[in-house]
Amino acid sequence: MTWKSRGWLLAAGAYAALAACGKKETPKTAATPAAPPAAERQVVKAPSSECLDCHQKAAEEWKGSHHALAHRDIGAPADAAAFAELELQVGDASWKFSGGAAAPEIRWEDLADKKAKPIEGKPPMAIGYEPLVQYLVDVGKGRYQVPDMAWDPAKEDWYSIYGDQNRRPHEWGHWTRRGMNWNSQCAYCHFTDLKKGYDSEQDAYHTKWVEQGVGCAQCHGPSRENHGTGECVIDPARKFTPVEWSHTCATCHARREELDENFLPGDSFFDHYQLALPSQPGLWHPDGQQIDEDYNFTSLQLSRMGHKGISCTHCHDPHKAEPLGGREAVESNALCMQCHATGANEAIVIEPAKHTFHDAGTPGSRCVDCHMPKKTYMGRDPRSDHRFPSPDPLLTKELGTPNACNDCHSDKGLDWQIAKVDEWYGDKMNTPARARTRAIAAAQNGHGSLDALLAAFDNEQIGAWKATLLRLMEGWIADERVALRAERAASDADPVARSAAAFILSRRGDRQPVVDKLLADPMKSVRFEAAWGALDRLPADHPAVKEAEEIARHQSDQPGGAMRMARLAVIRRDIAGAEKWFKRAIEWDQSSAAPRRDFAVFLGGVGRTPESVRWLDDAAGLDPENSEIPYLAALGYAELGDTAKAEERLRQTVALNPDFARAHYNLGLLLSGQGKAADAIAALQRAEELNPLDPGAPYARATIHARLGQRDAALKALQSALARDPGYVPALQMKAQLESR
Repeated sequence: MTWKSRGWLLAAGAYAALAACGKKETPKTAATPAAPPAAERQVVKAPSSECLDCHQKAAEEWKGSHHALAHRDIGAPADAAAFAELELQVGDASWKFSGGAAAPEIRWEDLADKKAKPIEGKPPMAIGYEPLVQYLVDVGKGRYQVPDMAWDPAKEDWYSIYGDQNRRPHEWGHWTRRGMNWNSQCAYCHFTDLKKGYDSEQDAYHTKWVEQGVGCAQCHGPSRENHGTGECVIDPARKFTPVEWSHTCATCHARREELDENFLPGDSFFDHYQLALPSQPGLWHPDGQQIDEDYNFTSLQLSRMGHKGISCTHCHDPHKAEPLGGREAVESNALCMQCHATGANEAIVIEPAKHTFHDAGTPGSRCVDCHMPKKTYMGRDPRSDHRFPSPDPLLTKELGTPNACNDCHSDKGLDWQIAKVDEWYGDKMNTPARARTRAIAAAQNGHGSLDALLAAFDNEQIGAWKATLLRLMEGWIADERVALRAERAASDADPVARSAAAFILSRRGDRQPVVDKLLADPMKSVRFEAAWGALDRLPADHPAVKEAEEIARHQSDQPGGAMRMARLAVIRRDIAGAEKWFKRAIEWDQSSAAPRRDFAVFLGGVGRTPESVRWLDDAAGLDPENSEIPYLAALGYAELGDTAKAEERLRQTVALNPDFARAHYNLGLLLSGQGKAADAIAALQRAEELNPLDPGAPYARATIHARLGQRDAALKALQSALARDPGYVPALQMKAQLESR
């Protein structure tokens, strides 16, 4: 188990306003039940025990698999060694494990934070069985937390999945907090038919399930209402396509935002989840290789294999939860050659001996050595990359992206690796993917070129990459070229591309007919992205608004969901409700600046500016490199008449981000108001350079020149303003006044 993304959301609208001024078993239960989502389908899923008699071969393969053993009650003999008497200290945390398999107990205490109360409990359940086991702790109100200390049954030792991070008790990702909450972050993928049952009023859970582990019904679907004795529980005539099977796998094997918990086999993944992409920093390298816990589905979607329709079941036995043909098929390349020997499924025909340039049986001769490099997660769990990248030492040298050659030949150096790749593969390496990687790397590092992103988009065929590139264009959202690409993506067959189009176009506000089409898209992920961007413009009774509210309430046990609830309350003018949800998000993620920033924006919007600037200064302490936060604080202090602090925050803003045009503009206006004409003119000239489309900065500079009696300089500045916008009324009026003198 690991944690999902917070999914931080800017309180759009309010921020812009402030910035401008401003056998059928009874389900097991784990506190007061929440009302079911309106769209939830009433279905019954049978436990696996109803399937085993008729499907003995599949059952035999399944029962020892990672799926079957994904979750269990505690008390097995395997737990005895884990709970032999042991005390240890990891970072600032003291841990005690005791009681053996019969009465296991975990005790935790933070030795450095005396505000953090010690926690102890008897773990009722365990996640997994190898290569590691995690045990749950009941913390009340139906909530279970998963300690970062995991048990390695092979080495028979406890270790922290965080490594040496030493996470603190106030952080979202600390094991006692929302980032390691079992009900919302872990349980769905380790159970059959799990419903988390969150009650937002009580902040409690009433979690239910059919059985522990991933059982038959989780993948094969719900029971028929009227199946007879001896008949198959499910509809035997219902056959799933490889893509539908793949989408069923993806509900757990994907980094994703959960929109509801109503997925049934045969559904589209994209009607229930929003897929994470390399546009999110820190999750993937710019070439699509995995960094964080990404769970493979995105990687497959980014790959040429996935684009050609290769799905999970082409390579994996779903019952055994291992590669088809076992490890031997991987070691001998037989698994890969089922397509690459004959060209099946549009695969490139490959002769391994000529392709690998490595002797058979040596490292580098197996397909997976070079095209599925492994990375270790959770401290002890190596997993293969499923984008099937081709090693590219040149990009390693340029950008620092990993490559499999370096895994074995780091002693030879990158130049040697580059020379070998050029010798063996030559111009085959000069693909559009290289240019795409360079464009994405620049955008991820904050030095992106829109031209490079647009060119990469125009050369792209894969929907997930189109979506990634579009989302990275957010900083240029007002550019018409971006809108044109988004319009093209709005008609793409891939829902991921349409979702990215909805993200861009709904926030622009000038393509409403296209947005209306996206609001009625067959996929909820697309509809939601369109609705969330256009929320301020949609009528309260619009179906997409109702759907957005359902999604936000489903997510409201996490900080990002609380922020969604806050924004909905702002739109409804529910001031008390908005404040409640903002404060929940702040409490649930005490180490993040985002909820404090957005709460401050809200407070400024309702006239509580003194509180707003205090929260912004608090946020700046948590994210001192974020130039937007002191900029917003400067606007607040200016509104309060504290020009000294406003100037201080604006200078801090441009020091952090010298290319922040609006901050230079505001600094120029502030300095002008203080009589510092020369400094004001310099700041406004910098704003003009950075934003050649805005007539406001040269017009403001003209007013200063005119006040100083510099008529010619004022007229020249006005000409600059009118060159940017010939119809800019303030400049036209001032020009007429000066010329009449």
